[in-house]
This record gives sequence, structure tokens and C-alpha cells, in this order.
Amino acid sequence: MGKFSPTTRKGDCEEIANPSTAYGRRQRNWIDAHGSVPDGQVVDASCENRHCIALWHAYLRPRVEQPGKYRKIADRVHRLKVGQHFDVAGVGTDERSRNRFRSGLYAAARLDRVSVRGLPDGSVRIMKVGVWGSANT
Repeated sequence: MGKFSPTTRKGDCEEIANPSTAYGRRQRNWIDAHGSVPDGQVVDASCENRHCIALWHAYLRPRVEQPGKYRKIADRVHRLKVGQHFDVAGVGTDERSRNRFRSGLYAAARLDRVSVRGLPDGSVRIMKVGVWGSANT
């Protein structure tokens, strides 16, 4: 069982040691005081202190998504013509890592139909085989 994280006062802020725990605690404090957090929003601290959990510093801001590797690869697939391909190195030769890569790419490249084939050297070949919802697949 995890230990309770104690809070300390630092100026006007109420701080907690772990920023990840502070994020969750800020969110829980907001929900208790104001209700649910809208989709696409996160609870942040106006004092810009990542450790602050004080409700009087809490405010809603838009969620900022970080571009991941699958999104970058999906954008590259989207620029291809049907039948073209490219290789991505360093995926791995074991089935688990290739399945994980394949699932991430399929989720990111929702509009394009792609084929992912493993190569013996640990890389994968990604081929655009069509576009979803199109008659010319």
C-alpha cells in the first residue's frame, strides 16, 4: 500500500513532493469543488508550480497533446501513394514489439489502410495499400 503524501506550505502554495501525485490531487480537488473536468481540459496551477495542489491556484486549460512517434509515421504514410512503402528500423524481431508497433500505427493512421511486414533485421516495411471508405482500395 502506498504512503500518504504530506503537504507543505511554501508561500501561498500548498505543495506535495511528487508532481504526478500533485496533478492527480489538483484534479480531485477541482472535481470535489466544481464538478467534472470537461473533455480536452486539464486542471493546472496558476502559480506555475508543478507541485502546487492549492484549490485557489487551480484553473482549467486546454490539454496539449505531444506528437508521438506513431503520429509522425502515420503522417509519412498519409503522404505516400497507394503501393509505395518505406522501412522503419529498430522495431524488434519479437512478436510482442511488432504487435505493439502495429497497433500504435493502426490507431494513428485511421484514414489510411496500411500493411506492416516484419523484416529479419528487426525493421518493418510499411506499405500504403489503400484509403478507408474509398472505392479504389
